[in-house]
Amino acid sequence: MLLVVATDAAMRLRSEWLEHAGYKVRPASSLKDVEQACHKQAFDIVLVSDSVEPRMKKAIGLTVRHFFPDAPILQMGRIRPDIDGDCFVTGESREDLLHSVSRILRRDEIRPAAL
Repeated sequence: MLLVVATDAAMRLRSEWLEHAGYKVRPASSLKDVEQACHKQAFDIVLVSDSVEPRMKKAIGLTVRHFFPDAPILQMGRIRPDIDGDCFVTGESREDLLHSVSRILRRDEIRPAAL
């Protein structure tokens, strides 16, 4: 999974949560990082923190859609997504994040933005 977070502290925390749950995490903190990661490997899911600036989120969404049109994007800490396409939202807590990632990767019958 690709994890896009604006700060190092948040990146360490979210990465730790996800890796402890058994997920392989590729960190990114800029659009350049996202582009490089997308060139190197495919991702089952892309996680974007609410701390990422809105314009940057849109650019990240477009980049991810270019490389992986069907990859779900999970925005953390949002009520409604601000990235177009197959987007979902979840709270910032460890439990919310892990529950949402699990549901999306299992392909549960959920509508985008319905978590």
